[in-house]
Amino acid sequence: MRHHDPTTPPGPGSITGRELRQKYGDRWDIAFEPELQFWSAEHRSADGRQRRFIAERTPAVLAGKLAAAESAAQ
Repeated sequence: MRHHDPTTPPGPGSITGRELRQKYGDRWDIAFEPELQFWSAEHRSADGRQRRFIAERTPAVLAGKLAAAESAAQ
């Protein structure tokens, strides 16, 4: 069963992995796992004591979740 979080808006209609890295790569460590076919993003706090990890199947949905995560953090 797939999980859908209705509080997370869908990502932009079309975004490539390169665009995802350009937009969020300075704040998140973006990676693609080819064996499992998913994109992931990791964010570490400045002091290194906290980590946030988000993963999705497409760069567009991951971009939407990263936007929501950054908006919630402000």
